[in-house]
Amino acid sequence: VVDASNVALRHGRNEAFSCRGVEICLDYLGRRFPGARVALFLPDYLLDARKVAAKKKLGGRPAETPDDVVYLQGLQRRGVLFGTPSQDYDDAYQIEYARNHDGVIISNDLFRDAVDKQPFMQRAAFRRWLQEHVLSFTFIGDEFCPNPEFQLPFLARGPVSIL
Repeated sequence: VVDASNVALRHGRNEAFSCRGVEICLDYLGRRFPGARVALFLPDYLLDARKVAAKKKLGGRPAETPDDVVYLQGLQRRGVLFGTPSQDYDDAYQIEYARNHDGVIISNDLFRDAVDKQPFMQRAAFRRWLQEHVLSFTFIGDEFCPNPEFQLPFLARGPVSIL
């Protein structure tokens, strides 16, 4: 599961929503895990070219102004990117999808809001799940660099490195 906004903003150094960062991440995953199911999530309004253009014209924040909406729409048509209702908390969709499919979330988000929404007695277990299933990353120029200390959660054959 890819937190597409998080990946795009990291590649754009928090100054731009760089769709190239999403492309680089997808290329990395395709090479490292051929045939694996990859799902990207974004709020619907980031896939609406008119809304994005209006926000750019008004000097909108980088998180609200992808630099290539057509590319994102193409990913959506291919069934790789999934929009979430604009009024909803998109992180909840990413987390739920990863939990239901024994997946890993590629994000630098700490998901504090999601932890706070858990019943108090379940927060420690949820934090542990996040530590085991959220892969942090950086970019060195146009190279996607996942956290080298991350180990994929135990699979039937044991832990597998993401690198």
